[in-house]
Amino acid sequence: MRILRTLAVAGLISLPAFAQAPKTAPDTPLIADGQVAVDAGDVHGFLLRIPEEQRGNFLQSYDRIATVADQVFITRTLAAKAKAQGMDKDPIVQRRLQQVQEAVLADLYTQKVQREVQSVNLDQRARELYRAEPEKYRSPETVDVEHILVDQKGRTRDMALARANDVLAQARSGKEEFLTLAARYSDDPSKNRNGGALGYTSPTSFNVQAREAIAKLKKGEISGVVESDQGFHIFRLLDRKAPQLAPYEAVERDIVQGERERLRKQRGDALIQEIRSSPTVVTHRANVEAIVVPLDPELIKRAHDLHKK
Repeated sequence: MRILRTLAVAGLISLPAFAQAPKTAPDTPLIADGQVAVDAGDVHGFLLRIPEEQRGNFLQSYDRIATVADQVFITRTLAAKAKAQGMDKDPIVQRRLQQVQEAVLADLYTQKVQREVQSVNLDQRARELYRAEPEKYRSPETVDVEHILVDQKGRTRDMALARANDVLAQARSGKEEFLTLAARYSDDPSKNRNGGALGYTSPTSFNVQAREAIAKLKKGEISGVVESDQGFHIFRLLDRKAPQLAPYEAVERDIVQGERERLRKQRGDALIQEIRSSPTVVTHRANVEAIVVPLDPELIKRAHDLHKK
């Protein structure tokens, strides 16, 4: 049974308690076993690894909090056993412990820099980008077309072409609706779903032959027979919508978010570059190389011989 099933918690047991007392004292006990203890402050310390905007949701779940407390307790108990055996006295272990602490502090400092970016007002910058690069926010041309496909399954090319030309003649005669002919003759698998009406689609979604044919059509016109790898196509153009510039309000959020991400990366890269390019930094390359353990030539030869086999 998990330890937290017997947990005695003051002020952190239930959701109502969270709602009524969100500022539980850090020293509020959660689990204790002799000298090993876990309190509310440990839970909040653990939550530093979770993005700040997600911590509120995390704290609304008893199971999540209980799991964290249980994990901290197990880890702390094992650490106590390691200390009891003097494992923390090893100089290399002490370096690793120092690195873990430094990693936490470095992460907190990075988060601080990121929060500063979050507070930057980018409204004016977003409007400047919108005006400077309008093509980025222009929707592509779309065409509303109806489609008939005559494929070569069970037919020779000449038979398929003759059938397509016959369907084209019927379509241009106007005696029957284009979609009626599509329902009767089209081999397009999507016909069962759309009846031959493709709706507004970007011309780039069509193959080259179809795209070129559709580009020449005026509203209401029917194309000639268009051959492609799929078979023979006939198109009827219902409407064509020219590219349109999206209103600023529709793209403002994306522009601001994109610029904020750019700033985050820029500041993060600049921070690292500042550290690496410090004039007082000294890198002892020879000492770094001295740590490298050279490969045994005999082992390399054995591996090579084994690979050849």
